[in-house]
Amino acid sequence: MTRRRTNRYCMAKNDKKTFVKGAVILGVAGLLCKIIGAFFRIPLYNMLGDGMQYYEAVYPYYSTLLVISSAGLPTAISRMVAERMAVGDVFGAKRVFRKSQVLLLSIGLATTALMFFGADFLARTTVGPLAAPSFRVMSPALLIVSIMCSYRGYLQGLQKMTGTAMSQLAEQAGKLAIGLYLAAKWMPRGIEFGAMGAVAGVTLSELLALIVVGVFYLTRKRDIELQAVSDESTSSSKGIIRGLLAIAIPVTIGASIMPITGIVDASLIKRTLLEIGFSDAAASMRYVALRSNVTNIINMPAVLTIALAMSLVPAISAARTSNDKKAIHSVSAMGIKLAMFIGIPCAVGLFALSAPVIDLLYSIDAQRLEIASALMRTSAIGVIFLSLVQTLTGILQGVGKQHIPVINLFIGGIVKVVLMLTLMHNPHIEIQGAAISTAACYTVAGILDAIYLIRYTKLKLNVLDTFIKPLVAALIMGGAAYFSYAFVYSKIHSNAVATAGAIVVGAGLYLICVLWMRMFSEEDLAFIPGGSILARLQFGRR
Repeated sequence: MTRRRTNRYCMAKNDKKTFVKGAVILGVAGLLCKIIGAFFRIPLYNMLGDGMQYYEAVYPYYSTLLVISSAGLPTAISRMVAERMAVGDVFGAKRVFRKSQVLLLSIGLATTALMFFGADFLARTTVGPLAAPSFRVMSPALLIVSIMCSYRGYLQGLQKMTGTAMSQLAEQAGKLAIGLYLAAKWMPRGIEFGAMGAVAGVTLSELLALIVVGVFYLTRKRDIELQAVSDESTSSSKGIIRGLLAIAIPVTIGASIMPITGIVDASLIKRTLLEIGFSDAAASMRYVALRSNVTNIINMPAVLTIALAMSLVPAISAARTSNDKKAIHSVSAMGIKLAMFIGIPCAVGLFALSAPVIDLLYSIDAQRLEIASALMRTSAIGVIFLSLVQTLTGILQGVGKQHIPVINLFIGGIVKVVLMLTLMHNPHIEIQGAAISTAACYTVAGILDAIYLIRYTKLKLNVLDTFIKPLVAALIMGGAAYFSYAFVYSKIHSNAVATAGAIVVGAGLYLICVLWMRMFSEEDLAFIPGGSILARLQFGRR
């Protein structure tokens, strides 16, 4: 009995360590990708101006079709591979990978054809026929990403996150180099051609990412196969396909909800603003401020929590296969704590420094800056709950309850649409209604996910360490960042210097507060890279 407990304790520690390591790899890569992406989107915005509407018009439809072709299956592959590897069925894991490749290839071809041949119709439903070439140029990316997702899902199931991270970095670097080059080259022919050049860069960057992840897989293929304890597998082809679809379909439906609401935003926001009396120019300005200026910044913290979610699925699936409840609870609690450690200060920081950050990143006039900063403050509230939704979704998928986040996010999506249409028709609220409704969507979904998870897994969270301590530390950080910005700016009148200084002061003070309040236990810090240094600082040990 003692030996069993010891083994389970060791398994829980290993699962926790592997999960944190994977999350760090994907998180760092994701953050670098966002930084590179900012170097792409910001100059692209400054280059295209109102031509961004053609670029932004493509993305909601592209994202929706991409979800259909690839969102659910990587998660399904990751989980099924992790379950088979937990019992030493390496060849079974490989069969999952092969069958998923065939399935993803078929779906990728279908979605590519749908976007290519439906380009004219899709363009007319958004900003007009001038966007049609951009839709066609983007369409091959759907096939490329579908194939790439089979490799990423397989490697994630093996908890080898480096391949995914490398391909993500290659994708963003390619987008930056190729997209900006083609946009600048085609821009003289018109802003719609400039937008098409940027879209072409996206497609070519996905091809580069596929090559990188494929090479990573080939270089490690032999090492993976040597882990096999048997050369036989009980996994049947039909069973694999049924298993993949059983997981992928609800995940795909859930992942489709937000891109679909993005399409709703693209279709309704500008139209509603026109209905309540705004001119076309004023409506376009507000729409671009929300979608191009604010949303891109607000989604930055999500990169880190998405990394958490991707790492949680295989770690918890493996623990579930081994019936290791201690590991499930340990990994889940750590995942939620890390999500709040990231999400809460990001929300407070974006609220406190809304105008300086937007002014730093975008070349916009005073009127658009005022509108965008107000939208940022409203949207920042939703960052906390978006972080929670993404993390809880990963946990629920790992324990085999992938349909729960779907239902809850669908409820949140309904709340968003109803609230947006209601609020935006109020001329005193107008575009703010769209930001409020999005924050409400994530709030509803996050609360519902948390209630179900606690009831189903009997998970006990330390509310003080998980929620209250990071909130208190973040509020102190936000106040310090706000006043330090005001002080520095009053002395040197440089927004860039004042903003950078405020971020450094705020981040440093937040870390000090977290360590002083001992948000993380000594055991928690042992699994975090560089955690030994933090432990010495926090606990005063040599």
